[in-house]
Amino acid sequence: MRIALFCPFTQGPTRGNITSVQRIARHLQLSGSQIDLIALDAPDRSLCLQRLLASPPALLHGFHAFHAGPVTRSMAQTLGAPYLITLTGSDLFDPALRDHPETLLALNDAAAIICFDSLVAKLAAQTFPRVAGKLVVIPQGVEPFPDSAGVERNGNSFDILLPAALRPVKGVDYAITQLTPLAAERPELQLRIAGGSLDATYTAAIERQAAGLPWVKLLGEIPHQEMGALYATADLVLNSSHFEGGMANALLEAMAMAKPVLARDVPGNRSLIHHGRTGWLYHDGSDLRNQTRQLMDNPALRDTVARQARQHVLTQYSPQLEADLLTRLYHSLLPASTCTETK
Repeated sequence: MRIALFCPFTQGPTRGNITSVQRIARHLQLSGSQIDLIALDAPDRSLCLQRLLASPPALLHGFHAFHAGPVTRSMAQTLGAPYLITLTGSDLFDPALRDHPETLLALNDAAAIICFDSLVAKLAAQTFPRVAGKLVVIPQGVEPFPDSAGVERNGNSFDILLPAALRPVKGVDYAITQLTPLAAERPELQLRIAGGSLDATYTAAIERQAAGLPWVKLLGEIPHQEMGALYATADLVLNSSHFEGGMANALLEAMAMAKPVLARDVPGNRSLIHHGRTGWLYHDGSDLRNQTRQLMDNPALRDTVARQARQHVLTQYSPQLEADLLTRLYHSLLPASTCTETK
């Protein structure tokens, strides 16, 4: 079976969208599907679309209702093939993108709409009631990084890692502001922010904010294959996003490496983290500081919960299972004759 995956962002700083699409493409191929990965931000985008016309896939799958939905819909109509849309975040939570006519058209005509978790699917059903019957929940998979047991860490500091590309939705400024009083109280606290710039104005504001704070380190863009070493040296992995469209890849990766995670209490994080059992959720700045302080003082608790989290994500969020569920969904949307021909 040939499937075309439409990814809106493949150039520049790493985003969760890129990580998800690349993971899904790999495991669909391992499951026997032929994959055309269409990078919508690539210079040869037009050439890639022309190739689809010459050798049509059985089905098209767009990742993001606004950024990928319109071109996926257009190509599907041209080819006479069904298409799916995966909601990835801002297409549900950003009003400007969520309510755009092109978003609504892409969702209305899709054969199915995938959400990464049930809480996001519930919100999507309330937001887009006309397409509620098309919603399907397929949990994200996670690919653990290679063992980084030999990586040395600074035993005199408490290192908090915040993996986030610099854009307003990630709430990096909020994390710095809210942790500043705790850093004054606990000089061993270090905050490392790993991510490239996706918003020049926001990045400049973060650089100004961090300039006078020696405990804050902006690491810039880190190649994804090198993130394992950063997770390995972290005492705590932080999420400060204002919203998550599903299960944040960074949290899944940290949990798979048995690293304790502390995340803002928003639907995408709430569906992944069972508070006190696989990680912790915070409600506001005071809660963030209090929980961080408690975790700094209780390494045994951090280790116990982190081990539970690792077991949880490795059993529940397998990339092979993700690919299997997608393959079953794809087959269910195609005529039986097409499925037989494309196996």
